[in-house]
Amino acid sequence: MGLTLDRGRYYFVLNVPKHLVGKVLGRNGQPIKQVRQALKTADLSVAKRKAFELEELKRAEWHLLDQGEEALAYEKYAAARQVAASRGFDYVPEKVLLQRSFEENLPRLREAAGPIGQPVSPKIVDALLGGVEVALPPLRQVLADYIESTKTKHLRKSERQRHSWRLPRERAVTHFEKAVPSLKQAGIDKITRDDALIFRDWWARRIEAGETRAETANKDFGHLSQLFREWCELKGHGDLENPFAKLRFDKAVDPLVTRPSFSRTWIETKLLAAGALDGLNPEAADALLMMVNTGLRPSEILSCPLDDFCLDADIPFLRVAANGRELKQRHTAREVPLLGVSLAAAHRVVARGGVKRYLHKANTWSSLVNKFLGNNGLKETPQHTAYSLRHYVEDALLEAGVDDRVRADILGHKYARPVYGSGGGLQMRRTALEKIAF
Repeated sequence: MGLTLDRGRYYFVLNVPKHLVGKVLGRNGQPIKQVRQALKTADLSVAKRKAFELEELKRAEWHLLDQGEEALAYEKYAAARQVAASRGFDYVPEKVLLQRSFEENLPRLREAAGPIGQPVSPKIVDALLGGVEVALPPLRQVLADYIESTKTKHLRKSERQRHSWRLPRERAVTHFEKAVPSLKQAGIDKITRDDALIFRDWWARRIEAGETRAETANKDFGHLSQLFREWCELKGHGDLENPFAKLRFDKAVDPLVTRPSFSRTWIETKLLAAGALDGLNPEAADALLMMVNTGLRPSEILSCPLDDFCLDADIPFLRVAANGRELKQRHTAREVPLLGVSLAAAHRVVARGGVKRYLHKANTWSSLVNKFLGNNGLKETPQHTAYSLRHYVEDALLEAGVDDRVRADILGHKYARPVYGSGGGLQMRRTALEKIAF
C-alpha cells in the first residue's frame, strides 16, 4: 500500500498482483496494473485510516477474482462472504434476496451496479447478490481455520504445549474420517446426527473388543463438539445443529479411568530400594524422586529453570511458575518445600546445571519412566504410572490429617473456600510434608 501527496491531497496507490493483471478493471472497463484513488483529505492520519479500509476492500475483491474454476466450492463461498463484508453487507443467498422487498435490496443493488462508467466485476456482483453457492469446508479444514482463529488464546503456551493441544483434535478428526470416510471431503453442514452416531458405533465396537477405553472415545466426542460449536459461532453459522453434542459414553463402562496411588510400603521397599532406579538416566531418576515427597506434576519439575530451585533458602523449595509455558490453572503457581529424597534429588539436578535433557518434555519423560517401571517390576499394578506418586502424596496427606487448605497449597489444587492470608506459607507446608516424607 502507498500514499502519495499531490497538490496538498492524499491519494491511495496499490499495485495489482502480477497474476491478476488483465482481470482487474479500471473505470473505463479496461485492465489496469495499479489502483489510484483520491482520498479527498489533506490530513495524514485520516488518509492512513481511509487507505487501510480501501486496501482491505481491494484485497478482498482480488481474492475473489483469484478463485479459479478449480477452486473448491467452500473457498469460493468464503471469498464471496469476505467481499460482501468488505462492502458493508452480509452475504445473503440469491433465493433469500428474492424474497425481500425492492427497497430492502436497493442499497445492495446500487453497490453491485457501481458508479456510472465504472463497471463492477461479475464475480463481485455475484458476491453482493448471492450468486455463489453456499458451501462450508470439510471438518479437517474447519480444524485448520479454528486453530488459526483461536491462536491468541494460546499465546502463553510453549510450542510443545500448543502441539499437545492440537494433537488430540487432529486425532479426533482423523478418527471421524476413518469411521465415516464418505464425509472426508463433505462440508460440515452435511454431517448429520446419523453420521455422528455411526462414529459413536465405531468407537463402541472398539471398546467392546477391548482395544480402547470409553474415556478415549469421550475425548474425541468432546473435541469435535467443541470444534463444531466454536467454529460455527466464529464464522456466523451458529444456526447449524451440532451433530457431535451429547455422544459421550457413560464413564461407568470404563473401569480404567481412575489412576491408582502407590502404597507407602511399595514406595519404600521397591521404588526407593538400593539400585532400583540405576537403569534410568540421572535426570529422569531425579525428577521421579522429586515427586516422592512433593506430589509435583512431572511438567512442573521439568519446566523449572535453575533459578526456581531455591535450595539455599531457610526452607528449601521449588517455585512453580509459568516459565515459558501455560500453567494448568492460575492456582497451580506455588512454592513447594523440598525435603528428604526429594531435596537430595533437587541438589543433584542443580549440580548438573538444572533440567536439560527433559526441559519442557514431560511427555517424553513420562513415556520413558513408565516403560522403565513396567520393565523392572516397579509398578504396583499394571495401572500404576509415575503420576501415581502424586496420588500417593495426596492420599498420605489426607490420612495424616493435614488441613485441606494446606493440601491444596502443596498440590496446586483449587481451594473452594474463600482464601485469606498465606495459609501458613512454607513452614506449614513443610510441617505437613514431614509427616509423610521419605
